Amino acid sequence: MRVILPTNRLSGHAGAVHTGEVIAKSPGRRSVLNLHITDTTLTGDNPVGRCEETRGPVLASQIREWLSLPGSTIIVRPVIDPADCTPVDSYEIPDRHRIRVQLRDHTCRFPSCTTPATRCDLDHAIEHNKGGPTCPCNLVPLRRRHHRAKTHSTWGYQVLRPGHYLWTSPNGAHFLVTPVGTDTISTPEPERP
Repeated sequence: MRVILPTNRLSGHAGAVHTGEVIAKSPGRRSVLNLHITDTTLTGDNPVGRCEETRGPVLASQIREWLSLPGSTIIVRPVIDPADCTPVDSYEIPDRHRIRVQLRDHTCRFPSCTTPATRCDLDHAIEHNKGGPTCPCNLVPLRRRHHRAKTHSTWGYQVLRPGHYLWTSPNGAHFLVTPVGTDTISTPEPERP
């Protein structure tokens, strides 16, 4: 669950009808924190949540402090299901799909790359012009350099299921990229003289 507060606790809030977001605006520096909490985290019954940006646990007391900082802007979004797969009829990727893919994959999905997904292009695993849908199940975050390697060289991958990718390098090595990291599956035999 992402941070969800009753709207009456947010002064000066405005709603975005099409996304369900509630925004409380204040002047100041902009920081984005995606907080995953249960309904009991802020009440103290479950004192731990998870912060997407730090990739780790965070105490409810810290979350309350962040939410009460003067000069901050708080955007409260409805719960986002990373497994939701509703395609759109265009090549352009809507923000709701981009957020789902970023929350699902966290980083570039090229073998051993740790570039945050928020700084990546989204690649259509099956090319859009070859019938690939624009939906989270067909979108993969790739750092620009890795996106170009996949598009313009013989690097390639298959989506085994969303979040799990089997890469093939130009020399035929295979890498399994999952949410826990990269495993080398096979390497080609060296050529004998």
